[in-house]
Amino acid sequence: MFRQLLLELVDAVYPPACFLCGAPAADWACDAHRIPARLLGPRCGRCVAPLPAALPDGYACARCRRRPPGFERVLALADYGRESAAREWLLAFKHGGRRDLARPLGAALARRCLEVGVEADLLVPVPLHPWRRLARGYDQARALAQRLAEDLDVRVEPALARTRATLEQGAPSSPSRAANVRSAFACDPAARRHLRGRAVWLVDDVLTSGATASECAHVLKRAGAQAVGVLCVARATRRRALPDGPQSTTLTP
Repeated sequence: MFRQLLLELVDAVYPPACFLCGAPAADWACDAHRIPARLLGPRCGRCVAPLPAALPDGYACARCRRRPPGFERVLALADYGRESAAREWLLAFKHGGRRDLARPLGAALARRCLEVGVEADLLVPVPLHPWRRLARGYDQARALAQRLAEDLDVRVEPALARTRATLEQGAPSSPSRAANVRSAFACDPAARRHLRGRAVWLVDDVLTSGATASECAHVLKRAGAQAVGVLCVARATRRRALPDGPQSTTLTP
């Protein structure tokens, strides 16, 4: 009761405001910057890429049928191309120096995980190369994973490291996304004992082609992980999202 009264007093003195723009907000985001809690439209059951309207939700997309990624499932809150609010949050978080945004973004993702019953033994952030982390000042995926771990009561295991610098994915001068990240990650030998037989979820801010997450998943499985999923704030694709539909989030070996 005392805690509730204290929170009400704090809200009266400092009215809740949007973390991103500072406008009055009932929660962590104002109406203009509220991120959806789920993806829209029929989605691939593995990588959550949008599917043609004629296909059922959960059907495997052509890319996943042709070359299955290393991960089994993806949970994302928003479509990066469709939701301008998601883009503003992630650009500020990743390139705008707003490390503090890990708190509301992680809380929103954790809330969705609890709603759908995500079960995880470990969270593993997708790592930045040390030079890029130095330039940015922080590793956004690790900051997001740490916030998620608090709400989900799950351990963060920084099991992966970049073995070489890579070009920005999709840059004009870069090779294909898969070739760009091939052999670019390694597992910390000390972390292997924590990975064996575990259900692991990779954590990143955005999933685009899935090449980076797939490469990381392959490394984790070679180190003993039983199954690997991906938790991210947004899924970026070039295809338009379609009408609403549920998405599967069960992580199976």
